[in-house]
Amino acid sequence: MEYAHLVAPHVNECLERVVGRPRQLLDLACGTGTHALIQSARGVDVIGLDLSKAMLAVAQAKAESTGQVITWIHGDMRSFDVVKPVDAVTCLYASLNHLEHPSELKATFAQVAAHLRPGGVFIFDLNTHVGFKVLWREPGTDTGPGLRIDRRYEWDGQGPRVAMHLQIERRQGDVLELGHEILRARWFEEADVRTAVLQAGLTVRDVTSFSPFPDVDRSDIKQLWTVSHPVDA
Repeated sequence: MEYAHLVAPHVNECLERVVGRPRQLLDLACGTGTHALIQSARGVDVIGLDLSKAMLAVAQAKAESTGQVITWIHGDMRSFDVVKPVDAVTCLYASLNHLEHPSELKATFAQVAAHLRPGGVFIFDLNTHVGFKVLWREPGTDTGPGLRIDRRYEWDGQGPRVAMHLQIERRQGDVLELGHEILRARWFEEADVRTAVLQAGLTVRDVTSFSPFPDVDRSDIKQLWTVSHPVDA
């Protein structure tokens, strides 16, 4: 099952606890749109924002195939400007772990605060240090029709940064395309995340350690953060 479906019950529980069912939700780093589609199917007006035009093209095609109306925006979560205010902002798939420095975390949270209505909620997940050790360690291979992806990981000593090297083979008929991509990520100390939240004028409501993966038998690989915009802000 795709990650967005695994984490959706946790996200929806947090949404209901703070704002109920939001009228309008902004999904940062929406990727191919699965979470945005899940929220849209619940009757939520969704805006999906991503830095990758290729990802957004896939997301738009998926929405069109289901007849769902979602606003897709090409943008950077560190410096976006969309229709505001919204009731809720989400950022899943540990997308924040791909920011390079705590200053970028602060910039992102400041943008979120500028777009949330008073009383609104920001829900995001992060891979923990343990999560990287569990999930970003052993080489692996993913295959599909006409596709093979070999993964290996390169750690930056004992520091917080890890690189995932992807060797990609795509076959279309008799044509074989070879490619190599590097996906970089890092973990953040919880104190850095809390500092970024507070400096943005937001309030931490809850931090829950969890694992959405049925085959991973430990609960400390991810954190789900629930952050709110103070009503009197």
